[in-house]
Amino acid sequence: MGPYGLQERLFAAIFESASYQIIGETLEGTITAWNPAAERLFHYTAAEAVGRSIDMIIAKDRIAEHQAILAKASRAELIENFETIRVTRDGQRIHVAINVCLAKSDAGEVIGLVEIVRDLTAKRLVEEAFRLAVEACPGGVVMVDGAGRIGLVNGEIERQFGYSRVELIGQPVDILVPEKLRTQHVLLRENFVGRPEARRMGTGRDLFGRRRDGSEFPVEVGLNPIETRDGPRVLGVIVDISERKRIERLKDEFVSTVSHELRTPLTSISASLGLLTGAADAKLSETAKRLVTIAHSNSQRLVRLINDMLDMEKMESGKVVFNLERIDVRTLIAQAIEANGAVAAECGVGLRCEEAPPCEVRADSDRLMQVITNLLSNAIKFSPQDAEVVIAVENSGEDVRVSVRDHGPGIPPEFRPRIFGKFAQADGSSARQNGGTGLGLNIVKQIITQLGGKVGFGDAPGGGAVFYFELPRLSSVAHASREYEERCNDRSDRDLVTHSSH
Repeated sequence: MGPYGLQERLFAAIFESASYQIIGETLEGTITAWNPAAERLFHYTAAEAVGRSIDMIIAKDRIAEHQAILAKASRAELIENFETIRVTRDGQRIHVAINVCLAKSDAGEVIGLVEIVRDLTAKRLVEEAFRLAVEACPGGVVMVDGAGRIGLVNGEIERQFGYSRVELIGQPVDILVPEKLRTQHVLLRENFVGRPEARRMGTGRDLFGRRRDGSEFPVEVGLNPIETRDGPRVLGVIVDISERKRIERLKDEFVSTVSHELRTPLTSISASLGLLTGAADAKLSETAKRLVTIAHSNSQRLVRLINDMLDMEKMESGKVVFNLERIDVRTLIAQAIEANGAVAAECGVGLRCEEAPPCEVRADSDRLMQVITNLLSNAIKFSPQDAEVVIAVENSGEDVRVSVRDHGPGIPPEFRPRIFGKFAQADGSSARQNGGTGLGLNIVKQIITQLGGKVGFGDAPGGGAVFYFELPRLSSVAHASREYEERCNDRSDRDLVTHSSH
């Protein structure tokens, strides 16, 4: 076999096995070749296609376009990756990219055209799904290239910033940043490009966007690096947090009002009522004494609620400073039992701590006392008269576990998923009767979490419930202490670099 025969067989093999559709046609548009890939895409067999006009797969609104392509190709102009529409036998419109070139004989005579078709339908579906997802995103979406230029935005960006997407595409992303923050923004962007990973931008800082009219508004920005065929890109999601900031200001004003305008006079009222209740020489009728006692009890409940609310707000805002020190857990529990003995006796409930080995942790003694007191108070409230609340301390691996067991009604199954939530109460009437606020267990969880521990609960053998917390033992606490101190230092460092809009 000569080299020409081998070449013909090679071309024939390529024609038959190619995954792309290869179509031969005359300069007038009559089909002369139709490979198996074309059969699969257009649903015509080669016998049905050869000899017919190429117009059978051209969309009616693309006939003039195809004639222009044929004219251009006949002038030996190469057509590459031209995206258009083709039609299958059943009338389905499909997106394709085509390459068209002249076919010549060995003598150099033009004998027709070769058209290579690439199906883009799947790609178009993915692109359309991406476009719809981007447009449906409730936050503003912007895609930026390595040079910081905008390549894509969604409708929410237009709404937030007041620009049309035509005005934004191709512009530096700094156009969306207040002028006084642009230098810092460039440094942050370059730092992200150097270490691309999904993250929130400006953690610990207040970020602001700049609208087309020059006004500014607070934003939260999430960054995600993505790889495209054109190189790395950064996909940013921008959320307007103006309403969140307004609510936070209202909350701060409310907390300030509660702290200064309610707690101080209420504490004074509660103390005065307490003096009247305990005064042996107070000339009060039995009805008046009963009313004063009720008022004193309710005022104490309000003071507890206010204190719990203020504690919760401090925990969530990170304003609580923990003074870490070496603590003997057994000694702290003994102090808590002594401090809560009167309340337990009033309810007819006993308090007992089981014998325990030496257990030391590194924690804040006041906050840990608050945790133990909240757990004891909770157990006392839900224990029947003449029952006993038992506290156990044990070394559990590298942790110290403190558990508080009661003999109450237990924890209803429907309440378990939200037991550590805010204002969570299994039985509202019982909680009101016993003076519960529904914040105690939430505060317990927040304190223990910030101390590097964990909390949990379960059913007690024989009935009742067991609540526990675990903290690293002093021998294994060095790493936890360092992590907490690093978190505090990081927070302090971030507070030193705070952006403001005014």
